[in-house]
Amino acid sequence: MITLAKTPVLVTPTMDGLGGYEDALKRGWSPDPRRVGDAAYIKAELAALRKDRVGALDRILNHPAPAHNASPTMPVNHTLWHALWISDGEFAGKADLRYVPETGAVPQGVPGHIGYSVVPWKQGRGYATAALRALIDFARSKGLTELQILCNVENLASRTVIERVGGEVDFVGPHPSDWLEQVKLYYRVRV
Repeated sequence: MITLAKTPVLVTPTMDGLGGYEDALKRGWSPDPRRVGDAAYIKAELAALRKDRVGALDRILNHPAPAHNASPTMPVNHTLWHALWISDGEFAGKADLRYVPETGAVPQGVPGHIGYSVVPWKQGRGYATAALRALIDFARSKGLTELQILCNVENLASRTVIERVGGEVDFVGPHPSDWLEQVKLYYRVRV
């Protein structure tokens, strides 16, 4: 394993940081891990960013949506959604914490409390593990005591990351935000 030259941190997305985000899209990275390799989706994201940078940043911060939800207009009401970027001095990926404040539950139609995606050229260096640990600390600061994190059953890298931070498989099955054929591991992580 390659060691980290600099520990990545979580930062709030900003206009100044959109250049790194744009570069990642140009290089084929998908901000939605369920859309890795989906050239049309990535191209559309890049076009939307170039057309309206202010609107793109607003969408990143305030209007994330599940990728393949059977009902893409399903409201995610009363949800806190913290969109963050992974940074080691430059853009390295994204991470999200999402929950219903009153109960700490996962919002309806959302694939887990946490989502993350590291750019391919920084994968295998511990960035996802560092980001997930930071998200767990952030969740603790928000009063959450347990998190649900999902990943595709065949995604060995994410499975390793989640298990490295104490994740335990709670359930195996599909999730409505993805294709019904896609089997997910539902991990529970005590915060």
